[in-house]
Amino acid sequence: MALFGGKKHQAFLGMDLGGSNLYSVAFDFELKPIFHSKIDTEAREGYLHVIDRVALQIQELKKRLEEEGYDLAGIGLGVPGLVQSEHGNVIVAPNLGWSQCKPVRDMDLPQELKDLTVLLNDVNAGLLGELHSMADQPSCAVAYFCGTGIGGALALNGRLIEGSLGAAGEVGHMVVRSGGRKCGCGRKGCLEAYIGKWALNDQIQKALDDKKKTRLKSLISYNLKKQPVKSSSLKKAYEKGDSFTTELMEEYYCHYLAIGISQTANCLAPDCVVLGGGIMEAMGEYLLPVVRNELEALCIGPPPRLQLAELGDLAGPLGAAISARRGGALA
Repeated sequence: MALFGGKKHQAFLGMDLGGSNLYSVAFDFELKPIFHSKIDTEAREGYLHVIDRVALQIQELKKRLEEEGYDLAGIGLGVPGLVQSEHGNVIVAPNLGWSQCKPVRDMDLPQELKDLTVLLNDVNAGLLGELHSMADQPSCAVAYFCGTGIGGALALNGRLIEGSLGAAGEVGHMVVRSGGRKCGCGRKGCLEAYIGKWALNDQIQKALDDKKKTRLKSLISYNLKKQPVKSSSLKKAYEKGDSFTTELMEEYYCHYLAIGISQTANCLAPDCVVLGGGIMEAMGEYLLPVVRNELEALCIGPPPRLQLAELGDLAGPLGAAISARRGGALA
């Protein structure tokens, strides 16, 4: 990837493409944020519409950078799905409704901008961003991003591992209970089928239907069949000492999360597991001690260090920009 201009004038664009929003952050050569932008993805309008919006955003932000005295030296685009970075191929991105496509190739952009663009998985980007902010760099790190789904990523010595078909680090689809609950992927017993938010919805809805006493009844004013439970609702009920929510999150959620982490630990022996996503951002300080205790009995060796993600929404764009600066997601 060609870089041009003096280093102090180079800028890198990190973009995090989600099902709802496209969040973009421009960084200088030292990876300090210059400005940010957020627009609706409008995923419901289809593949070509979305990549047109991404291309337009790239051109608009490039112009803004030039007005501020920067040359755009690289673009990183994080996508929620199975991504083969080296080939620019998205095998499947369910939240966007994409399959077997090459978004960078298909964008209406000058070739020079396409050549500057690196494609990678969004959780891979998030892990890279979090690693960049750590003072103590782990040799082997695994990410668990816990929200509506359960995303994951793997890095060795600060470099991402994609594996075959871009599927390395798909921790949400490790089987934690053979023949168990059906997952959205079509298989049974996946971790996501137990601790993804739709799975929590099922547990909460059953409790409400059974007339169990819980503060969640007054905190949830939305339809659990149409919307995942909000992390803020769970946090409020937990902090109020709600017995159902405490049992749900400590005895159920943390138990299955620990099973997943222990499988990773026993296979890869990571020295750090980064925990992010909406659930962890809201409740991580309460849940981590419980998970640590569970891991003591599940890991064959010393459990890995658990660390809460610290960057929030900035992690994805930062990791994407780092990939662009390196010249490739796996570089």
